[in-house]
Amino acid sequence: MKKNLLFLLILALISCNSKKVEQMINQENNKPITTIENAKKYIKENFKNNEETLLISDELNDPTGMNMAIIVNDILGLGYVVNGFEQKEGYRIYKYKRL
Repeated sequence: MKKNLLFLLILALISCNSKKVEQMINQENNKPITTIENAKKYIKENFKNNEETLLISDELNDPTGMNMAIIVNDILGLGYVVNGFEQKEGYRIYKYKRL
């Protein structure tokens, strides 16, 4: 019985983890990045872990993808690859992982 309760508690904590990560990101950045220069600066200063995220404002997502190509070039140079994204209202959370 105690093992089952412990298992359920651990499972509940794990399932809440993704929301906590998103909340931490939003608190840390306060708002999505809106310029290429700010994105490049953020990447240079903060991409240090095996998995990273980047909040990019929809206004920076141009129809041809040129802005993201410029930003992702720096990310690829650090040894990261794209690991998906989530569309939110007004911005995207891009996910990257180190090879």
